[in-house]
Amino acid sequence: MARGIVLATGAAGIAAALGFALGHATATVAASSAPLVVAAAEGPLFPSTITVSDQEVSHLQLRFGKAQVAPLVRTVSTTGTVGYDQLRHARITPPARGRIETLDVTVGDQVAAGQRLAVLDNFELSAVRSQVSSANAAVTQAQAQVATANAALNRAENLVRTGGMAQSEVEVRRAAAAGMEAELRTRQAELRQYEEEEARLMPVNATSTKASTVTDPSETAASIATNGHLDSPGAIVAPFKGIVDSVAATQGEIVGPSTRVFTVADLSTVWVNSDVPESDLGAVVVGDAVKVQVSAYPDRIFAGRVTYISDRIDPSTGTAKVRCAVPNPDGALRINMFARTGIISPVGRDAVQVPSSALQDVNSQTVVFIPTTPGHFTWHAVQTGLVANGQTQISGGLAAGTAVVTDGSYWLKAALMQSTIPDEG
Repeated sequence: MARGIVLATGAAGIAAALGFALGHATATVAASSAPLVVAAAEGPLFPSTITVSDQEVSHLQLRFGKAQVAPLVRTVSTTGTVGYDQLRHARITPPARGRIETLDVTVGDQVAAGQRLAVLDNFELSAVRSQVSSANAAVTQAQAQVATANAALNRAENLVRTGGMAQSEVEVRRAAAAGMEAELRTRQAELRQYEEEEARLMPVNATSTKASTVTDPSETAASIATNGHLDSPGAIVAPFKGIVDSVAATQGEIVGPSTRVFTVADLSTVWVNSDVPESDLGAVVVGDAVKVQVSAYPDRIFAGRVTYISDRIDPSTGTAKVRCAVPNPDGALRINMFARTGIISPVGRDAVQVPSSALQDVNSQTVVFIPTTPGHFTWHAVQTGLVANGQTQISGGLAAGTAVVTDGSYWLKAALMQSTIPDEG
């Protein structure tokens, strides 16, 4: 008797919830609608079959699926934090010593690839440009000398044929022409050396912008420089599209190649670094799919892939670092967010699986509800295994191809438990 009182008390709460849900669901049904009918209990604690009218099936929003054979996977659940994609996180230093003339961005600004971040009065660039000018002049002079020497050689060869000059004089002029050619190549090599030095001191996109032309007449030189379409020779520019993460210099400050002036981060992809227990490490391989959730967006799942597994175990935690690359096109994932990750690892074999929503606990057993005839449902105890991607492995008690109730199975369970409450007449 005491056991009956406990069961009745426990089922009363669920029955109340069912009554509330059914009350809402049948508000628009005519007064003559057939109520939810539960088969009479015969022997077991719960009846094996319940009967539901077509209208009740519609209002309970029951959905159906099938037990299917599919590749078996397991989910390794871990925790971690969101971090930068270090392949797209640039620490920008000036190419040479100089003074910051202007700062064009602040922390948090979105920047495009090649956009100007600051203008540097480059102390080395002026000297190198002077050397480039001198080398250009030397090449021009050497080219003129080569042309003169070749012309003298041609005249000598013509005179030799007419007997107007000795062959020895021709050989002297040929040697002089060869010497001028060598001198030209030397000057050209010097010019290339100085040009390479100049390019090293110039902004990343300076060579492309120098040759570009302005197609919009309204784009003056000043507006182009301000908008970042054409950078000044001393500009420090963004290497790729991203967000300015830090600014470590002020206008007028003297900086050098060892000074990190800016950091720019491309947050369109982030890394989620998770701690995987040693016992689960064997199930994780590079390339496994990952599902990430954060508290800021509890109903959203971010998909990614495992890209790196550490070869070291932390002795204090017994875990290894696993890096997951996660696309973040709208910037919803923020750096240092706490993340819950599920690494989906293929087991390598097939198994019978059902949607996890089909499973309920009845009489301390895991069960599924099976539609038999229209409006009639029986429950069957099953044995379960791995859970992943909203699917649960069925290791016993259910054959592949069997139809089961998925969404709404909870209400069938509630009705089943309600049937055990004694009728107080």
